[in-house]
Amino acid sequence: MESDYRNTIYCPKLNEVDKKKKKLNDKIKKEHPKVKIIYNQIKKNDSQYKKDFMKIYNYKCSYCGNSIDNLSSILFEVDHYICESSFTSNEIAGKIENLVLACYDCNRAKKEFIIKEKYKDILNPDFNEIKNVFLRDDMYYIKIAEKYKNDKFIEAFYDKLKLGYQTRRLDFLLMNIRGLCEKNEGKPQIEKLKSILISLEKKRNLTNCKTLQDETSI
Repeated sequence: MESDYRNTIYCPKLNEVDKKKKKLNDKIKKEHPKVKIIYNQIKKNDSQYKKDFMKIYNYKCSYCGNSIDNLSSILFEVDHYICESSFTSNEIAGKIENLVLACYDCNRAKKEFIIKEKYKDILNPDFNEIKNVFLRDDMYYIKIAEKYKNDKFIEAFYDKLKLGYQTRRLDFLLMNIRGLCEKNEGKPQIEKLKSILISLEKKRNLTNCKTLQDETSI
């Protein structure tokens, strides 16, 4: 059975991402025939295009799997998978094929990290192989799979995006508990879980508020 470390059993799977991105790309070009940099149309927080782009990714970070249920939509950004400095122009870098949805933490941690040619398909969050690179252990931590455990570049990517951080575990736990509560709504034993969920959400929201305050102060 296919396993995606970014999804709980309650999360919808990514489906036909490339086709959906192409459809959105065609829509943007039809409505803005003179547009050159697609990225500039999608990145705006108040843009319908960004909402459409987030929907393609099920409103979840394509790297760590964090959900809009945990974070404000403002804390989801459009990332250049292959960083802009790797291209000869912003127009080429900003093509929709090179854009992915990322939470604030992943996007800002990744920054200008250069993906080596050998790893471009392996680590591309739109493709399937990344599901074999990382996994969730029994304690909900993101880990490097056995196949890639001794790969220094994979380790560097993992460390750069801080995929092993405690917050990644907390976010996944929140999604699990929320999904379980929604599936079993109305059952008496779920009320205790809801109180745990509220407590964890408050803890996570403190982190969100600090992130927003830090961003505002820049």
